[in-house]
Amino acid sequence: MSPGPKPPPRLRTHEQVMAEIENRLNNGTLKAGDRLPPERQFAEALGVSRGAVREALRILEAIGVVEAGPGSGPNSGSRIVKDSTVGMGMLLRIHLQLASFTETDLLETRLMLERLACRKAASIATGAEIYRLRRLVDEMRAAPTTAEHHELDTAFHVGIAQISGNGLAAALMAALREALHGAMIAGFERLDDPVRTMKTLTDEHELIVDAIAAGDGRAAADQVAEHILGFYRVLGFDDLNWAG
Repeated sequence: MSPGPKPPPRLRTHEQVMAEIENRLNNGTLKAGDRLPPERQFAEALGVSRGAVREALRILEAIGVVEAGPGSGPNSGSRIVKDSTVGMGMLLRIHLQLASFTETDLLETRLMLERLACRKAASIATGAEIYRLRRLVDEMRAAPTTAEHHELDTAFHVGIAQISGNGLAAALMAALREALHGAMIAGFERLDDPVRTMKTLTDEHELIVDAIAAGDGRAAADQVAEHILGFYRVLGFDDLNWAG
């Protein structure tokens, strides 16, 4: 007789706490920005030690799910984060360093998201949203440093994803930008003429906005793909034959 299936491994106490937080997020009793119960109350409710609760919270804080408020006032205690972008970006960056996926993987994913966002934004963008994108382009033209230009560039691309109405695409876009931030800044600093490159990128951003404003989703998607691939080639990403 063959042995039956092995029972699943028993969760350690801090993993039980993490699983309970995940369950509460799944069933809606915890939402972004909500405060978690005090350590003692949480530990008693789950039948675990306060040490297990603290360990779980430390892990969740490290991966960007929970943030701790200092002191004993109204903002004290641990809360579910409102913006998970930084945590997602950190995890992507760590896995990139572990070679779980390559920079080319990230770039390919970014291209798919950006093309989708531009197509959707072109069909639904309001006048006010187009105006905000144009304001970002104007600010890029006045940006005195590559770092400031890059921050505005990030706001521009994430802004298009937000306009598209796809919240997950916007969050992933921001996380991908966060994961690639170091490589992009380092690449910018190696350029012979970064000022010229900033002008070229800003001109391309203007063309993307023009296509979105005209409601031409296909043109907007093509413009953003050409813009991204051109920039990465300037930075020295040579293995882009798959992109055409």
